[in-house]
Amino acid sequence: MLDEGKDLFNLGKYSDARDKLDKVGASEYKAFDVRTRATYALYRGLVFGALGEKKDAAAWLGLAKQSEENHPGALNHDDAVRLRLAEQQYGPWQPMSESTSAP
Repeated sequence: MLDEGKDLFNLGKYSDARDKLDKVGASEYKAFDVRTRATYALYRGLVFGALGEKKDAAAWLGLAKQSEENHPGALNHDDAVRLRLAEQQYGPWQPMSESTSAP
């Protein structure tokens, strides 16, 4: 679902991307490896931002940043650049805690 959500985001289909990413449940999210969690948080945040939901965008993007800081390289190069650009637009962020960040 993450890849489909990313593809929909990249096509500018933000509502569809949100719907796709919404299908990831809390237990599935928590079972993701650190790279997948960081990428999911990034795109979840980018989608919220594109839809004008800045508070939710900031929370998810903050979580992506926290994941990248705690695990350098968790995001691939292109996604790390997207995160930095999003921070310029939506930051500074207060990330959600890992324990309460159910999708």
